[in-house]
Formats: sequence, C-alpha cells, structure tokens
Amino acid sequence: MDLNGTLAFVTVVERGSFSAAARTLQIPRSTLSARVASLEAHLGIVLLRRTTRRMALTDDGRDYFERAAPAIQALRDAEQVSTADATQPRTLTGALRMSVPFDFPFDVLSEAIATFRAMHPRVRFDVLVDDSVNDFVDDNLDMAIRGGHPGGDHVIARRIATFGFARFVSPAFGKSRAKRAAQDLPRLVFKPRHRSASSPRSTALAPAQQDYAVATNSFALLKQLALHGAGAAVLPSHTCDAEVANGQLLTLPLNDATAHAGLYLVYPSRRDLTAKVKAFSDHLVNCLESTVPPPRRAAPRA
Repeated sequence: MDLNGTLAFVTVVERGSFSAAARTLQIPRSTLSARVASLEAHLGIVLLRRTTRRMALTDDGRDYFERAAPAIQALRDAEQVSTADATQPRTLTGALRMSVPFDFPFDVLSEAIATFRAMHPRVRFDVLVDDSVNDFVDDNLDMAIRGGHPGGDHVIARRIATFGFARFVSPAFGKSRAKRAAQDLPRLVFKPRHRSASSPRSTALAPAQQDYAVATNSFALLKQLALHGAGAAVLPSHTCDAEVANGQLLTLPLNDATAHAGLYLVYPSRRDLTAKVKAFSDHLVNCLESTVPPPRRAAPRA
C-alpha cells in the first residue's frame, strides 16, 4: 500500500495544484509528482490529467479521492493526538465547512466562531447560509445546523437546543381583541421549503390547507409582517424579546404542548466527527446554552 503516494495525491486535490501541495508537504515538486505517478502505476489507473498549466481529476481519480481522503484525514487527526503534548491544548488546523439556516441566531454563531478561533487560530471556517437540505458530499460539508428536520437514517444528529414558540401580533390589533379572536386573525405561518412525511413538524407551526394569509420559509420575514400589522405570527419566543420589551409586539402564548422545536447539529457519519468538528460542536453548544433561554411553558388554565 502506497501511503506516501496516497497522501501526495489527496493533498494535490485538496490544495488545487502540485506547487501548493508541495509547499504544504514541504517536499520538492518533482518528488510530489513522482509519488503521484508511482501511485497511478501501482493502481493501474490515471488519477489526474495534467498539462503545464492545468490539471483535472479523471473519473477514476475522483472515485479514489472520495474513498481515500477521509482515511488520510483520520490519519492526520491520529497523528495530532499522538504527538500532542498532554500539558498543552491540542493544535487544531484546517478548514471546517458548515451549513446554517438563514434564521439561525447569527450573533451566537459569530461569537462562537470568533472565540473558537481565538483558541485555535489555525482553523478556518467556510459557512454556507442556506435553508436547503444540503448534500454533505456534493457540498463538501463537515457539519450542518438544522431545525425540526435533522435528516434521515443516513446522518448523525445531535439535539443542541430547544426553542419555545409564541404567537405575536402588532399592538394595532389591541391585546383584548387579539386574545378574544386569536384564531380569527390573519395567520402568518412558517412553511419549510422541504417537508418530509417521515419527519412530522410541530402542529403549532404547521399551516392547515389554505388557512393562512402569508406563508414563508423565513422567520425574519414573518416577524416583519407581524410588526407591520399583517396578522398573527408564530415565532421563536427569544427572537422577539426586544420588540415585546419596547411595545412593538404583543405576545399571545400557545396553549399547545408541541409549541417548541429542536435545533440539531448534523454530521454525515461518525467517521466525520474529527477532533476539530467535535471541539467546535461542543463550543457552539456552550455558546447557545449561555445565550438562548429555555422554552417558555404556557401558564396553566384557570
């Protein structure tokens, strides 16, 4: 087994060129090229098509990279663990690519990233903001944050927070009127872009047939609609604390045991839980616990 050749090939693909890979591995470019050529001869396939200016993966090369790259990363992580001084914090390096939804609290995420990089400055982040259910392979993701739908059986999900929900309306409706006729107010509802029959959502969030005024996959837009008096919106309670405090929104509690939703960290597999990913996951959870309040419980009926 040609591990040096495999390391050389994987590094070339990751870095995008032979020159960059040679600098990363701190070996001459000619040595690197020879190792890749030796690996190709050993495997009996062409991994890279290259000229003096360009290179491209062959189909065989792409298949080999997808299989070999996780193993090389596991060896790198193992080397970091085994060579680290037990009295010093572990050195974490490289890119961490993650996906977060548009309505994730970015103040928490930015604080988590900034404080984590202060401890591990050699870790860099690629953050994809997208409400789509991402493909971990196609999007090259290490982890994702998802609410409500952590994914199917092929992924690993870790519940990290629970958000309480309430109904919010503009003071223009008047609190007494809103309480009496909450069900008759125009409904502003959250409608996920993707819905899976195998992943039931909270009944408090589910739009019933056509019984709504506006449906959207953005909590931020729902809040703005409520502020402008377009109707009653069911929103995460903590996202409206400032507007409730200054009188811009009124709160109508939901007497529904399902008026909450989970937030999940999702990984493609247990094999992808590298030291870097696990360390940032734990750090993000700590930041969430200190920032996001627990779900509010509806007061018991008299």
